[in-house]
Amino acid sequence: MATRRMSDVVQHVRRTLALTDRAGLTDGQLLECFIEHRDAAAFAALVRRHGPMVWGVCRRVLSKYHDAEDAFQATFLVLVRKAAAIMPREMVSNWLYGVAHQTALKARAITAKRRTRERQVMQMPEPAVADQDLWNDLQPLLDQELSRLPDKYRVAIVLCDLEGKTRKEGARQLGCPEGTLAAQLARGRVMLAKRLARRGLALAGGAVAGLLAQNAAVAGVPYSVVATTVKAASVVAAGQWATGLISVKVAALTDGVVKAMLLTKLKQVAMALFLFLGICLGAAEFAYLASAPMQSESVGQKQLEPAGGTTKAKAGKKKGNLDVIV
Repeated sequence: MATRRMSDVVQHVRRTLALTDRAGLTDGQLLECFIEHRDAAAFAALVRRHGPMVWGVCRRVLSKYHDAEDAFQATFLVLVRKAAAIMPREMVSNWLYGVAHQTALKARAITAKRRTRERQVMQMPEPAVADQDLWNDLQPLLDQELSRLPDKYRVAIVLCDLEGKTRKEGARQLGCPEGTLAAQLARGRVMLAKRLARRGLALAGGAVAGLLAQNAAVAGVPYSVVATTVKAASVVAAGQWATGLISVKVAALTDGVVKAMLLTKLKQVAMALFLFLGICLGAAEFAYLASAPMQSESVGQKQLEPAGGTTKAKAGKKKGNLDVIV
């Protein structure tokens, strides 16, 4: 039964991918197609385009294959639910990287709580790559430090080092000059290398880029993972949750990440509101203090005027009295 269901899923995805070729569309255009029309082929193209990068993040953070598979699927289900919130649209790769890292960390936390019960689960073999020892040292630190880089540097590394795009392709996608992207890429690599050096891994920026490119090349996503993810996404986009395609863990991961994103947004709004109120209160206090000397001077003048006025009145009265006597 399970085999037949998987076969149906694979056939469905193959038909979807064969309907139209979306290779010529930008990320923003694909995202708009999905948001406006729930275009399954556009979503499938996004999964194929960014799947290796997302898969690489999940595999670096999570040691178990099936945990990585769950995190991968949950990442794209979050995309289904939050696609309209991605601004600008062309930054979908950077957005997916952040969601993939957050989802993988949440999956790792869930796994840690039940590690004792899962000691007998077989772990999928790791692919053999060159410089395995160095890569093993880099993996647990890479995403921690990369996720902390400013967006403009992180997106350059994600596009060129993790997804293998040329600087010309990346610049065209971001709508910026190639020289600007090249400068951001070089600066981002240096910043990342310095951060890794502080964690005890001394590598030049070029060496980090080489390791990323080398291991990104082997981070191909198994076709079955892509197939089930695209099928699950089409079901969720239709407003349904199919228990046969979406496990309880994947559903919980998706909901947890969406709620965490909402909480983060609320915190940012609250901080902005407090900052605005602080500025308003500061401006009001400054205005009050600035006007205080003027008010004091005005009060002093009012206190002096009655005295002067009385003297003049008395003088006038005396003069009047003298005039009368004369």
